[in-house]
Amino acid sequence: MDLPTSAPPDVSSQHKAREITFGPFRLQPERQLLLRGTEEVRLGSRALEILIALTERPGELLTKDELLARAWPRIIVEEGNLRAQVAALRKALKDGRDTARYIISVPGRGYRFVAPVTPSATPIAPAIEVVSVAAERMLQLPKPIARVIGRAGVVAEVSKRLQHRRLLTIVGPGGIGKTTVALSLADGIADLYPDGIVLIDLAPVSSSIVLSSVVASALGLAVVADDPISELVTFLRDRRLLLIFDSCEHVLGTAAALAEAILRGTSETRVLATSREPLRAEGENVLNLDPLETPPETAVLTARQAMAFPAVELFIERASSSAESFEVTDETIPIVSNICRKLDGMALAIELAASRVHTFGLHELATQLDDRFRLLMQGRRTALPRHRTLTAALDWSYQYLDGTEQAVLRRLAIFVGGFTLEAAQAVAIGHNDMASDIVRALADLVAKSLISVNSKERTPIYRLLDTTRAYAMEKLVECGELATTARCHAEHYRVVLVRAGGDAETMELRDWLSTYARQIDNVRRALDWAFSVNGDPMLGVALTEAALPLWMHLSLMNECRSRVAQSLSVLTSRAQRNPRLELQFQHALGAVLLNIEASGPEIETALNEALRIADDLNDTDYKLRVLWCLWCLAHNCGAFRDALALADRFCEVSKESRDPVDPLTGERMRGFTIHFLGDQGTARRQIEYMLDNYVAPVHRAHIIRFQFDQKITARNFLVSILWLQGYASQAMAMNATNVEEAQAFDHTMTLCNSLTKGACLLSLLASDLHGAQQYIDLLLKRSARDGLPIWHAWGKCFQGILHIKQGNVADGLDLLKATLAGLPENRFSLRHTWVFAEYADGLRIAGRLDEGLDVIEKALGMCRRDEEYWCIPEVLRIKGELLQAKGGPTEYRTAEELFLESLDWARRQEALSWELRTALSLCRRYHRDGLRREARVLLSPIYGRFIEGFETSDLRQAKALIEELAAGDAD
Repeated sequence: MDLPTSAPPDVSSQHKAREITFGPFRLQPERQLLLRGTEEVRLGSRALEILIALTERPGELLTKDELLARAWPRIIVEEGNLRAQVAALRKALKDGRDTARYIISVPGRGYRFVAPVTPSATPIAPAIEVVSVAAERMLQLPKPIARVIGRAGVVAEVSKRLQHRRLLTIVGPGGIGKTTVALSLADGIADLYPDGIVLIDLAPVSSSIVLSSVVASALGLAVVADDPISELVTFLRDRRLLLIFDSCEHVLGTAAALAEAILRGTSETRVLATSREPLRAEGENVLNLDPLETPPETAVLTARQAMAFPAVELFIERASSSAESFEVTDETIPIVSNICRKLDGMALAIELAASRVHTFGLHELATQLDDRFRLLMQGRRTALPRHRTLTAALDWSYQYLDGTEQAVLRRLAIFVGGFTLEAAQAVAIGHNDMASDIVRALADLVAKSLISVNSKERTPIYRLLDTTRAYAMEKLVECGELATTARCHAEHYRVVLVRAGGDAETMELRDWLSTYARQIDNVRRALDWAFSVNGDPMLGVALTEAALPLWMHLSLMNECRSRVAQSLSVLTSRAQRNPRLELQFQHALGAVLLNIEASGPEIETALNEALRIADDLNDTDYKLRVLWCLWCLAHNCGAFRDALALADRFCEVSKESRDPVDPLTGERMRGFTIHFLGDQGTARRQIEYMLDNYVAPVHRAHIIRFQFDQKITARNFLVSILWLQGYASQAMAMNATNVEEAQAFDHTMTLCNSLTKGACLLSLLASDLHGAQQYIDLLLKRSARDGLPIWHAWGKCFQGILHIKQGNVADGLDLLKATLAGLPENRFSLRHTWVFAEYADGLRIAGRLDEGLDVIEKALGMCRRDEEYWCIPEVLRIKGELLQAKGGPTEYRTAEELFLESLDWARRQEALSWELRTALSLCRRYHRDGLRREARVLLSPIYGRFIEGFETSDLRQAKALIEELAAGDAD
């Protein structure tokens, strides 16, 4: 096509550009041109920018910072770069020759332009009249049929950058929406480019040699010269035009060279490129396009709230377009959010999935997404070929990889989530590969947007998008490499886990977790393969053994139980047994079941077998581990005398241990059990002895051995003992510190233990209802998150008791009844008896006295049968209150007897708080019967023995009653 003939210039349509004259020079900033007479003076872009800045403010001092920001915007460079550019500028201007002075430096501050300057605005006629073809092509740009969602901010950012940058590349993986952003931009900024916006789709270009001709043709320029680039540059020289080079990834070198040539030879033309990797051209500015934002996995959102996330909004709009009846509710929005997360926020994948809603329905679609590519195979017929299906989008990238890159990509599909360079080298290396080949291929795959990298960590973490991983996994299967790659993957993570076990002894907690906690998804993947039909069961056993420390540190009890059971099945089915492995797994099974089921024959069987093997092997460490678990089991079953015997045996065995903490742990165990048996003074002394002599280890190996942090666990019980003895303020302060440390420790089991046996219990005992609510919420949240049903049941029991104390009696009773009904009949953990007592008291408040008496009789029977005497004063008091509420002479006499028996138990136990609470009940009875003096004589001495905690509810009530009794005596 021939160029149109230019008409005589119309001054009204000519561009006006500034011209700054000084000496023999003419500077035209908009054209980035410096002339000496009619001859162009060659200057680099940064030197030219410095000259423009200086001549715009002649005579003024421009600081070094101002000039650096002008020449190197958004880039931090050394001051020497500025000096070099100013030197080059002075040389070009022949500054200092023949008395010519233009630029002077002000030492330590900056530069000043000192020559006379004459600014003007001169019409500059374009070399060739604007051709209509470019404008026509602009009008023919594809218009979005559907609304563009979630990209307004990116479009605005691209538009802003193009005002200051002449070459911008939008980089991202296939299907993320690069072309959509470019077209949306073109649709909104047409007025800024009067000479046109032209989209050049480079995807069909099979040979990079003809690229300049393709661009020329898109502009309607007939190329007849031997140098197409030269003609193209001449044509574009003075035009304000935007060229969009779409899909440059397969012609990177030529696209970069062409863009550089165009920008060097023109003043107003700008180039916007889209590519799966940067062009690496001079002056290129790169914008990495992120996926559409999805709701966080842990967020609980309404449908309206979730719609604020672009990925969800896109899915809902496209699904509604394909299925008119589609509606999303607060109940179904989590499914939509999960679909968007599974698809990594990739716009193309989300649109294709949404189009399947009318076929599968939302729930089935979510299930089918595990087979992503078959589901998303068919796309829009009107889309570009590489955008019609997800497979096509990734085929486009895959076909332009070299052989090593293809092999590395498909082998890396075996990883789930993130992986390190070390892991990639271990798994992806082939028989004929060098380690350096893997490093090079990995770097190239990152550059091509097929692998993302998080460099914020000390060790960079690489990741394939889930959609890319699913595609590469199909390629791995097609190539017959799945089994070999899966074995390499499993072997690597066995080595990693063995290293983790050793590092747990020496590394700081934060560093250990940072290094190893993120490996869990790949450990799961390795175990899935090892225990599969085509896997290697003994490798699975080895992985399970090595993973035990990780599961214990992360409190993944159910997961540990499942894998240990699989491993035991493998070991016990073999002709040649491995006693040491069986010991480890039997102990691990018993330990995790303690936190899942609390008690039961399976736990007892596993632990007794473990103890038998430990005795046979004379393994002191495992004897202590198993004895600790059996001690916990005895507590959970209410067998406190058995528990004390186990604690004594632990103390004996600990004398053979090299760990100085082990004997102290035994003392703590004794103190706990004695506390439940009712001897609070002895219990406190033993626990305080342990705490006074305890030296915290620098690692967390004791978590693996005894499940919890020992110092935090000791204080859990000490706070209850302090409260019982009347030291409420000390107990509350210690409890607050303990919970803070448990949270900072970042170990769910330790935290749940601290909340259950310390914070929640103490807050309810002390009637700190606000604190109780906070602690209960935290317990319920963490136990639900990590799948710990026994701890969660405790949280619901506490919540029911709190409801009753807050006055919401009916809901509290319903919650307690339902929770207790779902737990073992005998008991399910420590403090079980106290929960029944609180339940009975709630029934009293509700007026359901016969039911309350039945429940309190059960609690009292448990106290006497199991010798669980720590709470017997309260159980007797509540029974007295129930009988008193029932009325009648016999009930009144029995109630008084129970109150007196409660006082006797409290005094023998040194449980001042129980003594006060019972005295309040009895004194209220005396007060009603007109026995004010007897009431005051009983209550005042008890109140007088307190030295702290006067802000607590019981002490406030006692003070008020004493004052009321005193006032009555005065009357």
